[in-house]
Amino acid sequence: MALDPATVSTVLSLLPTILEQANKTIDRFKKGKRKEDGAPSESAEAAEPRDAAARIAELEAVAMQQAEAVKMLAEQHAITIEALRKEAARLDRRLRLMTGVAMAGVALGLGGLVIALNLLFR
Repeated sequence: MALDPATVSTVLSLLPTILEQANKTIDRFKKGKRKEDGAPSESAEAAEPRDAAARIAELEAVAMQQAEAVKMLAEQHAITIEALRKEAARLDRRLRLMTGVAMAGVALGLGGLVIALNLLFR
């Protein structure tokens, strides 16, 4: 599987934005929870059935969990991409070394062939 460098750089450039948005979403939900817990209002919204309020709280909790999951996923992607870069660098060094060894082998083989031909046709 080949990694397109443009895709990798795009993902890396988007990771800070994803993390920032996930943190903002988490903070927003946490602040909303504090406001709700601190002072229950007696407005017209409080007259809504309890089921609707419970459902909204449930949806907020799910949204917060998803935001935290996105944040963790973005962090894991950053770690994975860094590991892939290190592995690619290691493989590149190994390929260069093996190419050098192969070139030296070809040079020695050609030298040996020239010597053998000289000895054969002498």
